[in-house]
Amino acid sequence: MYLDAFCIISAITAMEGMIISWAYNKWDAFQGILLGIVDLPKEKIIELSRRQASEIFNNQRMIAFALLFILFVHLIGIDHHELSFSSDLSYLAFKSAYYLAVYLEGAGLYILFMTALAVHNIGLLPLRLDALYSDFHSIGTIYSQFTICAAMVYIVWGFFQIVVPPQFSSLQTIIWFSGFALVLFAYFLLPQYSIHKMMISTKKERFELFSSQLKAAMDGPFEVPTDENVSCLKDVLMVQDKLNKMSEWPFGWRELLYIAVVILIPLILIMLEIALGIAGI
Repeated sequence: MYLDAFCIISAITAMEGMIISWAYNKWDAFQGILLGIVDLPKEKIIELSRRQASEIFNNQRMIAFALLFILFVHLIGIDHHELSFSSDLSYLAFKSAYYLAVYLEGAGLYILFMTALAVHNIGLLPLRLDALYSDFHSIGTIYSQFTICAAMVYIVWGFFQIVVPPQFSSLQTIIWFSGFALVLFAYFLLPQYSIHKMMISTKKERFELFSSQLKAAMDGPFEVPTDENVSCLKDVLMVQDKLNKMSEWPFGWRELLYIAVVILIPLILIMLEIALGIAGI
């Protein structure tokens, strides 16, 4: 049992370290997207992006948050495990690996919260009128990748809790783990709501700008029904149809489905674990 738990913790530590490194490298993609959708000078956008990156990956704040997270985990008793060890050395090795994983989890949570704030702030920036034609959904795609990475770590932590006693026998463990599912859903949806509102506002602005062109295009064929005017009207109506079909969210149902499935699977396992425990199986 001790070796199984140690292997799972080692896997969690490796995953968390790789995800933090991946998140750091992935932030550059956000800057490229912002340059295409935000209606600000290029230098201003780059400055905002760098400032945001310095806040997200601030080592001092990240370390402080991770240490406070370890303290919180200890205070609520999540770090209590009913394992037997053959020696003090094996106990020390397990606890060291466990707290390292918790430390990296805390650092990862700090990055999650800060990226959520950054995505929310993007929704407060002025959007270019042609932004809805650009690769705007890349924000939702990248943000979904952040969420899925966090959810994968969440699944492995759930597997650890299932394998290692006392498993999900305590109420605080159940609340703790289930609460993370709510945090992940909130992390995915809430920050992107501000972008959703920004997309609606920009789409409405485009419609208002387009309405005058549509009126002129519709008047032409009736006044002078030439082939050129009729063709122009068809083109304008095609543009109107594209505007109507434009999404108002920076993510699609596919991303939402992936995240829902990834989060719901461990919750189902928890319920099965609790049900089997109650049944005495």
